Amino acid sequence: MTKKIDKYLPVDYCDTFSIEVTGNKLSPGDIILKVFAHNPAWLQLLYKIRACFVKPFGIETEPFKTKDFIIEEDAREAIMQKDDKHLLFYVDVFITSMLADKQIIEVTTLVKYHNWVGKAYFFCIKPFHRIIVPMVLKKTLN
Repeated sequence: MTKKIDKYLPVDYCDTFSIEVTGNKLSPGDIILKVFAHNPAWLQLLYKIRACFVKPFGIETEPFKTKDFIIEEDAREAIMQKDDKHLLFYVDVFITSMLADKQIIEVTTLVKYHNWVGKAYFFCIKPFHRIIVPMVLKKTLN
């Protein structure tokens, strides 16, 4: 099955996390909004620590309106794109319907580095990304 996100390949980094859910009524775009709105205190603290380290390198640290960055959306898939001077990233949500009101929801992240700062930044946050994304996905959709 072809996904819209595939047209943004090749990239420097790609991962996909999936979760099986029952009774989901959210659209793919709504899932992106819900995932990015999930900000428990521990995650806010990590963002503040991150901001202290990356601000001197000109990396954006201010929150952004996720809805403004959704570039494609239909009933099965939505793509968010965020570009800055250091890197470009995409977040894709793809929904596969199953039997008995079940769905598989896949969240894919693509990253393209614009320069060494973007590469160094993502190298540092990648371990956190790999832990936080599946955790937030599970918390927001279960």
